[in-house]
Amino acid sequence: MAQYLTRRVLYGILTVALVILLTFVIQYLMPGDPARSIAGPKASPELLASIRARLHLDDPLPLQLWNYFSSVLHGDLGESYTRNRPVLDLILERLPATAMLAAAALMIEVVLGASLGLWEAMRQTRSWPLAALNVALLSIPAFALGFLLLLCFGYLLPVFPVDGGTGWSHLVLPAVTLGVLGAPYYANLVRDGMNDALAAPYTRTAVAKGLPKRYIVSRHVLRNALPPSITMVGMDVAIMFSGIVFVEAIFGWPGIGALQTQAFADVDRPVLMGTVIVAAVVVVLGNLAADVMRAIVDPRTKVGAL
Repeated sequence: MAQYLTRRVLYGILTVALVILLTFVIQYLMPGDPARSIAGPKASPELLASIRARLHLDDPLPLQLWNYFSSVLHGDLGESYTRNRPVLDLILERLPATAMLAAAALMIEVVLGASLGLWEAMRQTRSWPLAALNVALLSIPAFALGFLLLLCFGYLLPVFPVDGGTGWSHLVLPAVTLGVLGAPYYANLVRDGMNDALAAPYTRTAVAKGLPKRYIVSRHVLRNALPPSITMVGMDVAIMFSGIVFVEAIFGWPGIGALQTQAFADVDRPVLMGTVIVAAVVVVLGNLAADVMRAIVDPRTKVGAL
């Protein structure tokens, strides 16, 4: 297990380093002048030159990259161009709201999807209405479902508030938007895993021994059907942080996604890069936790990875 965890941690560090490199290069290839964004459209050339010199924007790109890597290793993500505050402070203020939304959405999709998958796997025939619903949900963009829920339950039937905030009533619609769209993945994974486990020789042996159905399902079937779903949870952390930007913007949820959207409009490179780096770290930690859980549930995983 120690060797398994060491390899996963090293892969995670390499992933974060590559994310920093790619994000840095992409940010400096994008059109837009941070100095112009800070000083305004009527700024003089002398003022723009002064701002670029102060922010070291005129330094060679390899030197800027080296300085940025060094700062990140010391826990310094830079200072916002437009807010004049440390980027890390801005992100830490928004991170709890994003984590709350992601956790609620993940719980909804796991519980709903796993329940539907278990229900369908225990049936004699496949439920085609449920299959059609899964296909429909998989083809709906997150922003479209978000606008639909906002229109129905925020305006036509004003059940939930639409003024933004971090209260529990504000959490329902964005969490349902993200959670419902992810449920079909878990429904299909759990159903297929259960069907394979139910048809496996060890299940037939347990039935031949006369073991209770509840014991067979909980002890033999579920334990062999769960590992793919656990891996999917780790992958879903990345999916959440990519789709959460649009959902936060739709519902006015004050998380990292809203901060990232505003930073993109302001050409605030340190904030943009800081949010991407923090998201990458969270994704790596989420996948590491999922790998550890899968290794505990299915010891064959870590043996095959060594």
